[in-house]
Amino acid sequence: MTEIAPVASIPAAWLKPFPAGYKIPLWRWIVLPATTFMLKRNGGVWLSGTLALADGKLQFTQTRLTKSRAPLDSWAVPLADIADIGVEKRMASERVEIRHSRGTIKLMLVRSMDFVAQLQQAVPSP
Repeated sequence: MTEIAPVASIPAAWLKPFPAGYKIPLWRWIVLPATTFMLKRNGGVWLSGTLALADGKLQFTQTRLTKSRAPLDSWAVPLADIADIGVEKRMASERVEIRHSRGTIKLMLVRSMDFVAQLQQAVPSP
């Protein structure tokens, strides 16, 4: 099976939300208070990876930064399932929220306006 090359791709950070009912352990507040505060504030963990627009879907693939054997996180959303794309300018990046039939995906991108424009054009109109 051959894989189709992406139409566009961009480095991204995906906010992987905590599972329902997850509580940050007390030891983490004591040992790493600043990073723990950011985890709580964001409601999840930022994962670095690549966001690609290809073959009728938007897909994220986590970048392997270490030699860890832990499985990489990845997901794909069919373009037809995307209902809305919101962009919020930040100081050095853009926060992009993609609302689809199963929820909302939060991404942090840099210099993403061309990619977002391509994504908006690729998403079918309702």
